[in-house]
Amino acid sequence: MKSLMAMLVLVVAVPAMATVNFTAVDAGSGKLTIAYTTTDGDLPRGVALRLALSDAAVVDLAAVPVAVVDPAFNAFIDYAYSNPQNFAVGNGHPLAKATEAGALAADASDFSLCAGVLDQNGGQAAGPASTTNLFTIQLKSIPVAGTNVTISGDTLRGPASGVVGSVLNSNLPITVKVMPPVGPDECVKTTATFYADWISFGKPDCWCFKRQCRGDVNGIKELIGVAQIGATDLNIFKGAFGKAAASLPAGGICADLNHAKELIGVARVGATDLAQFKLYYGKSEAQIPECPMTDYNFWIK
Repeated sequence: MKSLMAMLVLVVAVPAMATVNFTAVDAGSGKLTIAYTTTDGDLPRGVALRLALSDAAVVDLAAVPVAVVDPAFNAFIDYAYSNPQNFAVGNGHPLAKATEAGALAADASDFSLCAGVLDQNGGQAAGPASTTNLFTIQLKSIPVAGTNVTISGDTLRGPASGVVGSVLNSNLPITVKVMPPVGPDECVKTTATFYADWISFGKPDCWCFKRQCRGDVNGIKELIGVAQIGATDLNIFKGAFGKAAASLPAGGICADLNHAKELIGVARVGATDLAQFKLYYGKSEAQIPECPMTDYNFWIK
């Protein structure tokens, strides 16, 4: 490991130490992005950061890609340590074990990010003066309240500043909160042509049954569990047919299969709905195609 670490060590005399200011932000969807800027002096030759996640969150090694890295940082010494036979500059990722040499092999809440800069001849080179995306990694198992990520210098691989080279000062440690991915909380997409109508009718769940557009207005199998569209659906449909929105009986909006007015813009349940209902009445679930997913975030039933 010491020979690999030598790639990142550069001993030079500088009149004054520059400062590397790291920042970390919640990049959305459970992602963490780390960036930096320098003030003056020599430039980073490498970075070695230790990350600790709170509240059961872990880094997701199954994410693709495992990490998005500034292209200037092209040497991953821990990955090289774990893959000595086929390592090449640019191969691998910066995720490393927290307390020993080697690439991270499993999701973890305590780990390191380590990367260096090599030129085209394999010699040590300087990194950029700033980068808006040094690393971006995907986290998972983040609780609703979020996870606190504390970033400090990895003293196993470099100085406490987290910066390898002659630039030895930094603003580490820093902490940032990362929130879990926000899934859609409405089954109908805001881009659906009928979204406004769905809202006006109180967001009826039935419009999000995966076969409602075919006539399944109650989401329940009938006829001794065989038919997906049966007598109960028919009774609801008959009660709603030809009626305007204001005259629909309870649950009648579920019979609006095309989610549009008919009969010169008056009836919510009309001829187009009837034609679709007749086509699939009495058929089993396997015989009825699902509604197109285009306008939906998820199905309720």
